[in-house]
Amino acid sequence: MPLSLKTKEHIRRRLVLELPKWGALAGGALALGLAIAFTSQSLHFVVVSDTHGGSTRILTSSSSEEALLTMTDTPPLEENDKIVWSQNADGRLMQVLRAYTVPVTADGETREVITTGATASELLAQLGISYDDNDILTPAADETVTEGSSLTLQRVEYVDYTEDVVIPSERQEIPTSLFYRDHDETMTLQEGSDGLDTVTWRDVYIDGEWSEKQELDRVTQVGMVPTIVKVYGDQAPVSSFVGPEIVDGVPSEGVTETYTGQRSTGYSASSTAKGASGRRLTYGTVAVNPNVIPYGTLMYITSDDGTFVYGYAYAADTGTAMMEGHAFVDLYYQTYQESVESAVVPVTVYIIDDAVAAQYEDQNNEIMDSLLAQMDASDDSAS
Repeated sequence: MPLSLKTKEHIRRRLVLELPKWGALAGGALALGLAIAFTSQSLHFVVVSDTHGGSTRILTSSSSEEALLTMTDTPPLEENDKIVWSQNADGRLMQVLRAYTVPVTADGETREVITTGATASELLAQLGISYDDNDILTPAADETVTEGSSLTLQRVEYVDYTEDVVIPSERQEIPTSLFYRDHDETMTLQEGSDGLDTVTWRDVYIDGEWSEKQELDRVTQVGMVPTIVKVYGDQAPVSSFVGPEIVDGVPSEGVTETYTGQRSTGYSASSTAKGASGRRLTYGTVAVNPNVIPYGTLMYITSDDGTFVYGYAYAADTGTAMMEGHAFVDLYYQTYQESVESAVVPVTVYIIDDAVAAQYEDQNNEIMDSLLAQMDASDDSAS
């Protein structure tokens, strides 16, 4: 239904009365928004940090350093202090760096330099002092010299030279129970001789004073040969071969036969000799009657009273005395003197089970290879 003329006139009069009010409100809102926007753009966070104090974070529109110092109760700048600006996650950062004096000692004198925080190399450059990589800086070149500390530069010089150095022969002792009859007895297996090395040395001088001697290089001209001596060792075995742990003088496992009160003798042969089994002879190989103890059998041999220990050994050879029953076992030694030392000893022989002996076969093979290598090397040097 169309509006009447009277109604239309009424609406027109209301709009004339209300529009000025809404216009005023809209204008005020716009002005307020603009003011807030301007203010928000002017205000910003500033963190003022003082190396002699803490740090304070404020919301301000000021960028005046003097005003910011006042607002944060930060003492004013003194001579040589400085301010450094930067940006961080909290806003702008105003760092107040307080100046301090650093004593610098170099070339026999101490000078002072003022800084607000610099590395050792920067302070030396400030004083016009040069140095090289050999010199010692305390603190290090790239470390900041903090307030209250000092900087020291020490000049380092090197003097290199070479000389021939005599290497005295060493004495190596091998313990053995072979000398159970006379504990003071010894046996020299190898006479030693001095060696000769050419050594390059470096003398280190710090600020003109000798500090230390360093070895830079060493070349052996003549190898040192040790003196090897056998000495008495309580129950120390002659043989290097291994087997089950010995407890109270007896193998802890694997014993299948025990022969007590048996007559043992000693013998030696050339370093390349082989036993009747085809095995080369070393400490720890013995001659037996193979009808009683088969070749390859692992056994443990000790005197009946336990004072002499030959140790673990392998049946590797035979002889007339064993075959005719004049001796039960003949103990092999690598020197004639040792074989005479143990000419006749009453012994107990413990036979080790093959299965248990197999557990030590690889280790004993390595020991055997080492013994043979030593024997061959000794023959080479003798020739």
